[in-house]
Amino acid sequence: MNMLSFAEQDAHLQKVSRTFALTIPMFPHFLTDCVANAYLLCRIADTVEDDPLCTKEQKVAWLTAFGSYCADNFRDEQQLKSLHQQGCDLVRKGAKPAELELFEELPAVVARTLSFPEVYTQIIARGVAILCLGMAESVAGRAISTLDDVDHYCYSVAGVVGETLACLFAAYDRKINKTEHITLSVSFGEGLQLTNILKDRFTDQTRNAYFLPKECFSDEQELLHYLALTQGHLEDSLSYIKTIPQRDAGIRQFCLLNIVMASATLQVILKNPQEQQAKITHQQVKKLYILCKLCAWSNWLTTWLFRSVSQGLPHEQRDPKALRAKVSHWDCDLKALIQSLTQSS
Repeated sequence: MNMLSFAEQDAHLQKVSRTFALTIPMFPHFLTDCVANAYLLCRIADTVEDDPLCTKEQKVAWLTAFGSYCADNFRDEQQLKSLHQQGCDLVRKGAKPAELELFEELPAVVARTLSFPEVYTQIIARGVAILCLGMAESVAGRAISTLDDVDHYCYSVAGVVGETLACLFAAYDRKINKTEHITLSVSFGEGLQLTNILKDRFTDQTRNAYFLPKECFSDEQELLHYLALTQGHLEDSLSYIKTIPQRDAGIRQFCLLNIVMASATLQVILKNPQEQQAKITHQQVKKLYILCKLCAWSNWLTTWLFRSVSQGLPHEQRDPKALRAKVSHWDCDLKALIQSLTQSS
């Protein structure tokens, strides 16, 4: 298989995600390579999940098969060829040009994944597999009417990303307390995902997609309750950052910028709950980017910056250990999970 070069990988990242193209390069070079690669694999799966022309059955079948392939640590080259061809045929008419261009490079993306030391490849494989299986379950039909439903959905699309990052960070720097770090990782992911859900809820509603209980659209107190829960997860994310040694400034900068941008977005929502486009300005992003560069090396400055951006936001914290125990598939038997999903679909 031809391997995607680092420059080609970066070019794809620039085309499919402005946000991650801004934040991922904050990592040390090797982690930038690994995390960008993992993101592109997830984005390829997301292209199938979001395709407007594929049937539900086609999406579930491809995502489950790709999850199974990833769970086997990308070993089956013939399966990859088949998945690549099937996937390109599925999304060719519905995907955006940049997404289709990336999809066509799937074998080259995987070849780069396989070029990493085995420990990193295995972490990426597990993370992408769980993400794909969660997407398949969501596409198959998952009603969201309770906080438990929200937690399980957020885990499947973001909590597992937090776990993947935590394991990559811990592999990169053995001084990180992996147990403490990964315990907080699901809350880190859920805080960022809930921020996106709150920000995009009106856009999602227009396509009849609900990722929060429908009461959040008619009852402002219920909306504020979820805003407080989201900020509580971002408070846990501050602790997540503090488990990373101060010498790992790039890792801390990435995490800090994501959570302060999230809190700044929550401020916009709190100020005007009916705002259709609750976004922070490019000028705010630039300011926060610079401040994170200046503050991330210090726990005191990191806390000061987060508290300054979050001032006045309600927050309700939960037990991150109990949350992870409830929703996580990281330590489970993936083959059994795949079999269970296949039987239920």
